[in-house]
Amino acid sequence: MIEMMSKSYADYVVNGWARCENSKTDVNSNMCFFNISAFDLNTLLTENKDLIIHTENVLSSISKYMDSFISVFLVNKNGYILKENKLNSSVLNQVINLPVGGRITERFNGNTAMSTSILENRPIYLSGEEHYCKVYHDYSTLSAPIYYNGEMIGVLAVIGLKVNVNYLSLGMIAAAAKAITIEYEADKINRQIIAQNKCESAIVETMTDGVLTVDKDGFVTYMNQVGAEILCVDRENSLGKHISDVVDFKPVILDVLKTGKGYIDKEFLLTKRSGDKIHFIKTAVPIKDEKGNIITVVDTFRKIKRVNKMVNELNGSYANFSFDDIIGSSIKIQDCISKAKVAAQSMSNVLITGESGTGKELIAQSIHNHSDRRNQPFVSINCGAIPRELLESELFGYEPGSFTGASIKGRMGKFELADGGTIFLDEIGEMPIDMQVKLLRVIQDRKLTRIGGNHVFDLDVRIISATNKDLYDQCRNGGFREDLYYRINVLHVNLPPLRERKEDISELILYFMNKLSMKLNKEIIDISPVAMNKIMSYNWPGNIRELENTVERAVNLCNSSIIDQDDIFIENMHKDNYKSNLPGDAGMEYKNINMMSEIDIEPLEVIEKRAIERALNISGGNITTTANMLKVTRNTIYNKMKKYNLVE
Repeated sequence: MIEMMSKSYADYVVNGWARCENSKTDVNSNMCFFNISAFDLNTLLTENKDLIIHTENVLSSISKYMDSFISVFLVNKNGYILKENKLNSSVLNQVINLPVGGRITERFNGNTAMSTSILENRPIYLSGEEHYCKVYHDYSTLSAPIYYNGEMIGVLAVIGLKVNVNYLSLGMIAAAAKAITIEYEADKINRQIIAQNKCESAIVETMTDGVLTVDKDGFVTYMNQVGAEILCVDRENSLGKHISDVVDFKPVILDVLKTGKGYIDKEFLLTKRSGDKIHFIKTAVPIKDEKGNIITVVDTFRKIKRVNKMVNELNGSYANFSFDDIIGSSIKIQDCISKAKVAAQSMSNVLITGESGTGKELIAQSIHNHSDRRNQPFVSINCGAIPRELLESELFGYEPGSFTGASIKGRMGKFELADGGTIFLDEIGEMPIDMQVKLLRVIQDRKLTRIGGNHVFDLDVRIISATNKDLYDQCRNGGFREDLYYRINVLHVNLPPLRERKEDISELILYFMNKLSMKLNKEIIDISPVAMNKIMSYNWPGNIRELENTVERAVNLCNSSIIDQDDIFIENMHKDNYKSNLPGDAGMEYKNINMMSEIDIEPLEVIEKRAIERALNISGGNITTTANMLKVTRNTIYNKMKKYNLVE
């Protein structure tokens, strides 16, 4: 049959006929292949819903030009009919069956414009006997591809009587298919942009910082919920308004629009019209076009309290201990804990007194962790360990360039870092008188001004102080201000020395022994009665700290699983620190030791050198371990080794 075709036929017609003969297509066929289930048909239509909608939109706009056609079809790239618009089907229904869900193939339908357009990927016009099957000889079929991202996803096709339809109609069908392509792709891009915006918005909404954007004129284009909460504004009502009409303070972001210069992590303390203050850290980034003009400014900000909390967590400024960590069941320590728990439920200032090494900071941390401020900062500062010329800046902070050596960015003080939480002023008895005056003013006013600054910062800080001195006696001698004493000593907790709660020593030794055995990878399970006798006979002027150091030294020196008296080395050998009524041979031993210490006293350097040599020997020459054993720094060990000509 192909040989009988005129050479004037287009190549796609000849190719189509050849494929039909190879497929053994029946020239008398008028059926459409249909083997799709109702479920699969519904799935097919759902998956192509958007394409169907855009096809309907385009067809409705050109419907007045479609009078010459009988039916118009939307066919996907696999040949399945997705939609049919019957324009004039009285003749067509009698001879050709092309239902929605049917599949147009050359095997059953011969070469039509629809099947040929899919195979050839171009607009196709077939008329009359150019169709292989006789049922189409009175008709013309026209089809043009529809694309998405450069790939064909279907075709738009029409059928009409060949006397009414000519080749020129193909241009209109191709234009309609092009319109569907454009509308479909635009819709897909728009959906992608919306989805991307939703994703970006969701990401921004998960941020713990406030985010705000304004356009070049200062009108708010975006604000996340966190930002609205920080600024105390309604998010939805803020969009589209000028930033000056949104916040009740002078918007500093307008300076970025004016100067074109942004900033990173800049501190701001702004006063609202109501008089309230808002204190936060801000970063403002101007976004510019290719000509350098600002098109938007992205502003991120966070409350200073959250910044302080992060700083405190990184610096370890939080309370680790609770009342459960306090070892001891004696009446005195339990009474102390009871008073401290009462203090924890109050907002009043607390003074903790006790000898050095009794655990004053442990009580302070426990009070904090037992209070309503447990989730807020706990900031500790040793007033006696900081040079007096630096103490004020450490406590109250300073502005940039306030004094020689000051940071160019300024610095917050401990009181600001503790805002909302607790500040622990250890060794407050060592605070210079001039600083006591400034501290008293901060406690009274609950406000502070940084050194060299003008801003007044409101404070919400609970103050816990500690001392091993008799502050009342210092007040009488002029060493401590009486008015400050009464300010910090609203609630008082006094820690008993270890010699007054010796019944707790065995419990403390067991705790330290287990903890240090794990730390030092030793298997110490007990302490001998003689060693315990030696410990119980000592008055422990250094209290719990001295006891822990002694146990740690003993764990290091012990060569068995039981600590013996030879492992117990007590540096303070003064006879007043021992009981005189020691039992049996142990008592004689201690008396002999005391007599020897009085009669044959070795120079301190000799003892020091011997201790370092022994520690180096035990540690195998490890400097870090040696330093830990002797409770000094690595640099100290290096210096002493150089001094005593000890080889590393």
